[in-house]
Amino acid sequence: MSPAAVRQALDAILACERPEGGWTYVCNPSSGPYGAVTWPLVRARAVAEPLGLADWDIVVLRSPGTPAAGLALLDGWQRTHDPRYLAAAQRTGDLLLALQLRSGGWFSEVPVHGTTPTIWFRAIAHWATLDDDVTPGVIRFLLALFEQTGDQRYRGAAVRGLELLLAAQLPSGAWPLTWRPGWARALVPSFEDLASTNDAATAGPITALIAGTRVLGRSDLLAAARRGGDWLARAQGAEPQAAWAQQLDDEDRPAPGRRFELAGFASWESREMVDALLALADATGDVTFCAPVPKALDWFARSALGPGCWARLYTPGSNAPLYVGADGRPVATPAEARRPYRWTGEYGIPGLLAAFGLDERGAPRDPSLGPPPPRRIPGDAGRCAGDHGSGRRSSGPRARIARATALLGTGAPATATCAAIVGRTFTALPPH
Repeated sequence: MSPAAVRQALDAILACERPEGGWTYVCNPSSGPYGAVTWPLVRARAVAEPLGLADWDIVVLRSPGTPAAGLALLDGWQRTHDPRYLAAAQRTGDLLLALQLRSGGWFSEVPVHGTTPTIWFRAIAHWATLDDDVTPGVIRFLLALFEQTGDQRYRGAAVRGLELLLAAQLPSGAWPLTWRPGWARALVPSFEDLASTNDAATAGPITALIAGTRVLGRSDLLAAARRGGDWLARAQGAEPQAAWAQQLDDEDRPAPGRRFELAGFASWESREMVDALLALADATGDVTFCAPVPKALDWFARSALGPGCWARLYTPGSNAPLYVGADGRPVATPAEARRPYRWTGEYGIPGLLAAFGLDERGAPRDPSLGPPPPRRIPGDAGRCAGDHGSGRRSSGPRARIARATALLGTGAPATATCAAIVGRTFTALPPH
């Protein structure tokens, strides 16, 4: 990785920053909201736009979004000492302080005027987003910013977020997709209140609690992270499908989530769960968190659709790729499946395998292949070989943030604690 490549990637992020800080879905958007995908914002725009009242901008927090950009810029400042990157990271931190909800968490997308959430959003925001590395990602960034600047405001906001994660943890040790107050859960029960791994749910809170333990020295945070890791070990599928489902029921069995997310084992989420277990093993020195890892890596090696390509979901039992149409029915190919959704990708799996010296078949990786594939943050699916993408999606802020974090290796967990255990397992296995 050349210094010039790092600067180029970080400067590309800066070029898309909003004037008031943060990032939305496009660079230099025209006035008014653009690209919202969460139901409160979609409905608000539908009501306000015909009346000419949809005058807010959207700050994107879901990864790769504003918190991930802040972490990349802070990483870049530590590497280059370019003051522009630190200034942008501090603008990001100040914006995220302004966007923190009364609960202590953050929401996936926030409608704002400048840096202030709209009045209507503040009135209805009774929940916080735990998946998509939203609240956990903000916490990690604010803790890192506090370490670099000593600004107690960032520490205080991170502590409030960590307290929310503790309150949101389920008795099983897992986390749901969202935190909602008790009255909301009782009034409108939802699968979003149940144990989940979808879009880094459970994995994100674990890594945020580990960061909190390191920065704040609080043993209660690590104890909660360990309970999350214990749940991951229990929730892993039985071999030969030693993966994790996106959504689980009250008995931790694979369950459907959204209409197009049928019960199945998920490659992207499984990679994220392995990353969380690796982070736990490194933080605690406890090799019992390594035990699920070789089984999951073996499943990855056996489940590839082709070189560097996996399906998002696999059918329980048969392990056949599972694609789902907009009507909730299985379809034969990803081209027929509901859009937009990343039904195939590399999902950071080649980078995970390479971190253990393995290729995509589970065999020893040939060093002549060149640099290992990148580790990827939540929300960065990568692409299957031959899928090059096109248009605004590949040049917008989120794509630029994903490229920079992949280049920098931002947030990639250490593998040393589990390396020997994985090595012994794969020495005894034939390549797939």
